Amino acid sequence: MRVGMISQWYEPETGSAAHPTAIARALHDRGHDLRVLTGFPSYPLGRVYDGHRMRVRASEVHEGIPLLRVPDVPSHDRSAVRRMVSLGSFAASATAQVGWLRDADVCLVYLTPATVGIAAMTLRRVWGVPYVLYVQDLWPETVTASGFIGGAKATAGVERALHSWLGRLYRNASGIAAIGPTMAETLSRRGSTVAPVSIPNWVDEDVFAPAPPVSPSPLHSDRRWVMYAGGIGDVQGLDNAVRALRQLDDLPDLALAFVGDGVAVPGLRSLASELGVADRVRFLGSHPMHEMPSLMATADAQLVSLQDLPLFRGTIPSKLQATMACGLPVVCAVAGDAADVVRRAGCGFVAPPGNPEALAAALREVAHADPAELRAMGERGRAAYAGEMSRSVGAARLEQLLEAAVGSRR
Repeated sequence: MRVGMISQWYEPETGSAAHPTAIARALHDRGHDLRVLTGFPSYPLGRVYDGHRMRVRASEVHEGIPLLRVPDVPSHDRSAVRRMVSLGSFAASATAQVGWLRDADVCLVYLTPATVGIAAMTLRRVWGVPYVLYVQDLWPETVTASGFIGGAKATAGVERALHSWLGRLYRNASGIAAIGPTMAETLSRRGSTVAPVSIPNWVDEDVFAPAPPVSPSPLHSDRRWVMYAGGIGDVQGLDNAVRALRQLDDLPDLALAFVGDGVAVPGLRSLASELGVADRVRFLGSHPMHEMPSLMATADAQLVSLQDLPLFRGTIPSKLQATMACGLPVVCAVAGDAADVVRRAGCGFVAPPGNPEALAAALREVAHADPAELRAMGERGRAAYAGEMSRSVGAARLEQLLEAAVGSRR
């Protein structure tokens, strides 16, 4: 198939923004002719990466895959206006250049943010190219639950407008995939004419696999470490981890490590100092993707955390898959589908989100667990990832969805 792909994010962006690249690689490796319309890399820095210069359009070939980069207004801070300008600017640039994909048999839309769908609707309307949505988060909840909009009246107005537009986006889609079963069920009630399916995200398995700990270790070996590695924003609810640690003063050798960057880092530093646990909290900054498995292996368990919001109950954060693929145990402070995965696989500890007391109890279990028990959890997680969430499993299902969309066009 000739597959066009639209994604605001693409490598060298890191964290969750690296997943579109993993999808593109998988489809390319399965023999499909792939082209990607994307933006200039800026996540999570909020500025264009060194080595890239914002232009009206820039062509490149990345690992055999042609890319067309189009401009936006980078922003990844707390400003609602700047974030809206950023999302809207990419949607406008992608729509203006979407004719670059007019020869595709089908267009795959990496749907976060949802505004990316504007370009796909234009491609379908003007050139007749069907599109398949790979929905990563629910709109309008992602926007309205953040508190960016303001008062209840304004929020309600935005929700009505977005629901109306999203209904058209879903109705015109020739295929819809969601990252979890709960999200797929929700989308089925929102106007789609095709049955949404669940295809959990996978990770770059050339990177995320069992690895020896980095040496020398950046963490003190005489402590038991729980690590969070990824984007550090408000939605992760990581303040609960710091508050949970404060309740474990009887376990002075238990500590937290944060790897990554984001708008919440200054607040977490201040909170750790305020609660008197700064000596047990390490901030290791951002690291290149290829270093992450060895860095993650220096900790005893990996923390996956999101705020306690209804929209996250249908979300399976890609950090969970990365941890399972690396064969490491998990502390999961996410409700819904993500917690179900951990329980079903027996690969870690589960605590309800937004509850420092429950998270403290889970961290206590990590502290008391035998190293062999933690290794066994990691091995069970890796087996579950391979059987249910791996690149081969997910790419095959996504390929079937794309082929069905092409068939419907014929």
